Amino acid sequence: MRTNEPGREIGRLADRYWEFLLERDPLLRVRQGLPVETLPGASLAEAEERAAFAEGVLGQVRALDGAELSGADADTVAFLAGLAEQELRNGRCYWLTPAATPYRLFPLSQYVDALLRPFGFAEPPDAERYLTLLRELARAVGSIADKAAAQAARGFRIPAPALAGARATAAGLRASVARRVEPADDRLGGLGRGGQGELRDGVERLVADELEPAFDRLLAVLDDPAYLSAAPQTVGWAQYEGGEEAYREFVRAHTGGEVSPERLHRLGREQCLELAERMRESRTVLGFSGAESEFHDRLRTEPRLYARTPEEVEARYRGHLDRLALRLPQWFAVLPAAPYGLARLDPALEAGMTFGYYELPTPASPVGRYRYNGSDLDRRSLLGSASLIYHELAPGHHFHLARQAENRELPQLRREVAEFGAFNEGWAEYAAGLGWEAGLYEDPWDAYGRLAQERFTAQRLVVDTGLNLGTMSLAQARDFMRANTTEADGQIASDLLRYATDLPGQALSYRAGFLEFGRLRARAEADLGAGFEVRAFHEAVLGGGALPFPALWRRVARELSIEQ
Repeated sequence: MRTNEPGREIGRLADRYWEFLLERDPLLRVRQGLPVETLPGASLAEAEERAAFAEGVLGQVRALDGAELSGADADTVAFLAGLAEQELRNGRCYWLTPAATPYRLFPLSQYVDALLRPFGFAEPPDAERYLTLLRELARAVGSIADKAAAQAARGFRIPAPALAGARATAAGLRASVARRVEPADDRLGGLGRGGQGELRDGVERLVADELEPAFDRLLAVLDDPAYLSAAPQTVGWAQYEGGEEAYREFVRAHTGGEVSPERLHRLGREQCLELAERMRESRTVLGFSGAESEFHDRLRTEPRLYARTPEEVEARYRGHLDRLALRLPQWFAVLPAAPYGLARLDPALEAGMTFGYYELPTPASPVGRYRYNGSDLDRRSLLGSASLIYHELAPGHHFHLARQAENRELPQLRREVAEFGAFNEGWAEYAAGLGWEAGLYEDPWDAYGRLAQERFTAQRLVVDTGLNLGTMSLAQARDFMRANTTEADGQIASDLLRYATDLPGQALSYRAGFLEFGRLRARAEADLGAGFEVRAFHEAVLGGGALPFPALWRRVARELSIEQ
């Protein structure tokens, strides 16, 4: 091999992986401004195809062992290996990964928002393309129903405590999607009057003949008396055959390391005790010396912590962002080019989702947005609104993901794919924690809200592992979460079901990743001493995009010229 051949091979391999994903991920295609003709389903065949490709990538990566690589090439190799290993885990855990729970279903709404609602009809062939996408959406829903039925036949069913939420999400999407796929009049100008009528008739037929029946098939699986009677009354993965092994795979994927669930559980308990003491001190600043439970009872009726309308929620978030904007140049040498903003979630998803999510900029909508939950406002405290918006937008998810997408020095795969959850959520939590240094938590209510958010993520280390290893019952986890968060009972119930029936291990990524970033910065500060510069550290972290943590440590050491 010639000296530069490994680098070229790595580039070709990254390009092949990118093309493979780009063919199969409609949201990636939207971000590239490419037409979308197919939607992914939940079939075993699709999962096996992805796993087989990933196995081939790993084989090619292993063949590069011993080759002399530049720092950037070494980062890309680590990225490729990490991405492929996660895909193989997904394949191994296919039958133990739910398909019809709220967070697993919400991509269906994303497809409507990203593909169908903004779809433009510039010429007559666009009408058939639109109808093809509707058929694809119906097929995707049908594949979810098929997987849920096949899982039930293998003994994997959504636990009884979560069935009502899963059914409500599916039923809400059935009604919402059918309504939202009707093309708006202002987008039909290229079809002519006759073409517009044909399109509307075609949409109506497809909704009635294929899309709604696909949702009905899914609902029929969840409503089947045999499914209901056999659904487990307890939650957590350890109760399923092979479930504990699958959960350990989920933990590896979501934390980016080899720390055992048992160790994470103990660490979470230690963190909760430490943060409880800091919160006690913060309550003193607020003039309260009584028991924490009494203070939290007061929080549930404190008028300043609740909004009356979604618009008031948005205004609260916007105020925090305005205070941040003047401080950003002190902490970051490079800012994202894409602006950021706020928008409400699809109301059909709000009942099944505790909070919201960050939405990447796209060519059609070039603003990164936090889609917030605007429902049940009388029970949705804004105590942690500052911490939350710094996590979700600036300097959290938006600074990582928009910067990564804009970095033309990275292969396109690394610019566009963000599959390392502990990096993603850990950076966002670290970024929210910068508010202490930047003076953004000077208001004692915001400070208490940030501490509450930190303990909220720390208690997840306890309850996620406890529920899924079978060492905590739902009632025990509820009591622990109630004692270690300021959340209302409804949100506690929703979150616990997310951990133990929907996204096992995912909630660990927040605190586990936060602690890893803290260790990384502490190491850089110790090694560089007076030469440590926080903007350079942040650029070393963000300038290479998301990486598995071992590769990130190597990158930071390389960029800051410190020993690994």
